[in-house]
Amino acid sequence: MDKVRLLKDRLSSRPVICAVRSEEALRRVLSFEEPRCVFVLGSTLQDLFKTVSSLTARGHMPFVHVDLVEGLKADQSGIRYMVDNARPFGVISTHKGVIDAAKAMGLVTVLRVFLLDSDAVRKGKSLVSSLKPDFLEVLPGVAVMGVEKGRLAELGGSLIAGGLVETREQVRAILDKGVLGVSTSRVDLW
Repeated sequence: MDKVRLLKDRLSSRPVICAVRSEEALRRVLSFEEPRCVFVLGSTLQDLFKTVSSLTARGHMPFVHVDLVEGLKADQSGIRYMVDNARPFGVISTHKGVIDAAKAMGLVTVLRVFLLDSDAVRKGKSLVSSLKPDFLEVLPGVAVMGVEKGRLAELGGSLIAGGLVETREQVRAILDKGVLGVSTSRVDLW
């Protein structure tokens, strides 16, 4: 089974994505019996390899937000170094070059875009069309609740939402819009 299908299957049973920003949150994820999709949102290059390998060893699917790793240059050489040493399941980025490099190296890609206004939606749609990321994460996630389902579908691709999601009701409302997963750092929602 290919990696994208594998992730979609995982999200169909566990649509809340664990967004990890701290050691405490990482320990919490590592305590789960059932594997999850995990977004590593911030790390140092020194800690990244240990974090990703510990998540992978427990069956989780770690995605590294490349733009937020201290000491890692978000270029082709930096991505190659990360892939060779950390071996994440995928990457998250707002940058075209990172998405292109990661795709070429066989990683699952998540392009992050911000839904600020109609122009941002138009630009997001254009980016998805040209980059063809495996997933598109729209931020803030709570904005999805106010966007018509058809308008979200215009963005193209498989959608994830994240940011400012604080309640189970918000998670349900976002998923009802056809979004495959909701990323949140709120441990009580995991």
